[in-house]
Amino acid sequence: MRHSYSFWKLFFLSPLTFGIYPLVKFTQMGDDIEALDHKSALPYWAVALFISPLTLGIFGLVWWHKICNRIGNLGPSNGFSAGSFWGWNILGSFILIGPLVFMWKLCNALNSLNGKTPAF
Repeated sequence: MRHSYSFWKLFFLSPLTFGIYPLVKFTQMGDDIEALDHKSALPYWAVALFISPLTLGIFGLVWWHKICNRIGNLGPSNGFSAGSFWGWNILGSFILIGPLVFMWKLCNALNSLNGKTPAF
């Protein structure tokens, strides 16, 4: 994997760039996962901008489920799986902080896969 993922950069740069920074980082995330498990996936920008709105968000949920499942399969010791997505990002939205916990866990799982620590 080539990239390092920082929760704090996602947190602060998402509103400052009007959502463009997460589009770029999540697309990089998909590319890095493809490089590790040699399975193809649609790029996140295509899912977020075109396919998910056409399917009323259903395809976006399916895409995230599959990506989180692939991360969990690549590094089962990191404790991350599709259940993390459904538990923290979807159900955790009821306690408002759940999606932030999901992003934290996602960044940590990806960094543990590539052996990098985020700079910021």
